Amino acid sequence: MQITKTNRKKTRKFLFQKLYTRTFWEFDEKKFKEYFFSEIFSFSLDEEYLDEMYDLVIKNESYLIGIIMKYAPRFDVKSMNYSILLPVFIWLTEMLFLKEEIPAKVSINEAIELSKTYGDDSSKKIVNWILNNFYENMEECKKIKDELSGKVKFKLFK
Repeated sequence: MQITKTNRKKTRKFLFQKLYTRTFWEFDEKKFKEYFFSEIFSFSLDEEYLDEMYDLVIKNESYLIGIIMKYAPRFDVKSMNYSILLPVFIWLTEMLFLKEEIPAKVSINEAIELSKTYGDDSSKKIVNWILNNFYENMEECKKIKDELSGKVKFKLFK
C-alpha cells in the first residue's frame, strides 16, 4: 500500500472545479469525486479543507459578491469570467471565514495560480489587481459583512 500525503494546492484546484460545477447544475458529491478524482493520484485531497471551504463559499455567496461589487466596481460580477470570480471567492473565504489561518500572500499566490490554470493571461492580472485591492481593505471588508450579507440578489451557484 502506498502512503499518500494531502496536497492543499491540488485540493484548491478540486475546490475550484467543485464550485465551477455548482454554477451550472445542482451538485452531486459522489459523481464529482467519481468524475474528477481517482485514487491513482499520488496525493489525497485535504477533505476537511475542501468541505469547509465549499460550505463557506456557498453560505457566504451574497457577501462575497457584495464585496466584489463594492471594491472592484469596474467589473460586472454578472458577466465576470469564472476563472476570475472563483479564485477571488476562494481567497476571500480563506481570509475572512476559514478557521485555519493561511498567510494572505500565500493565498493570493494560490488564487493567481488558479486563475492562470483555468483562465488566460488577463485573468491572472485581474485577479492579482482585485486581491491586492481587497488585501489593502481587509479590515473594512470584515466590518461591513452585515451590511452586505443578504442584500445582493444575484446568485452564482445553483
